[in-house]
Amino acid sequence: MRKRGRPRVSAVFAALLSAAALSGIAACAPATTTPAPPVTAVPIGPTVWPQGTVGKTGLRIDPSLLGRLPKFVDAIPIVEDAQSELIDLDDPNLAQTFDRLASASVADIASPDWLSIDVGHLKDPTQVTDILAAWQDQYATGACAQAGGVSGNHQETISDWNVDVSNCAGGPVVYTLYLGNGVILSMFGLGDKDIGRRLINALY
Repeated sequence: MRKRGRPRVSAVFAALLSAAALSGIAACAPATTTPAPPVTAVPIGPTVWPQGTVGKTGLRIDPSLLGRLPKFVDAIPIVEDAQSELIDLDDPNLAQTFDRLASASVADIASPDWLSIDVGHLKDPTQVTDILAAWQDQYATGACAQAGGVSGNHQETISDWNVDVSNCAGGPVVYTLYLGNGVILSMFGLGDKDIGRRLINALY
């Protein structure tokens, strides 16, 4: 959960810009030029460590945490985000709060509707009340850092879940909620479908 500056979003935007630049170059090439193969800006698929792995900070990537989520949202699959998990492994700030985490996404930011997801298990679940309040603010601030900052925040009940909802000035919506047993779900996304809200409605 990298909402402190959100390096993952920077990396994704940079990758997409690179892909767009490559497409532009290809468009200017002579008609006889053999088309370049499709470029996948962000690797798709699960990590190479299905049983988890531990980084130098002691933080563990634990894909089993994604088992708390539905497999699909609005018929779009939830896919583990290995690139973000690699970034998180080296984040000492995360290791102070969580002992395990996993990241996933629904579509990507090139799509009209997308969602970025983080699921973390607290190192000290007995302090969930204090930690959750601080984390909600930290996550929203980082998620909105490249989207105009946080423009508003409120709490509401969504399908019987108590949810902290933040709005970024640039459009994305941020959701954070406690799933119980020391597990926090945080996510942010954009689009008319509001995939984050639909995911919460699909939780059990």
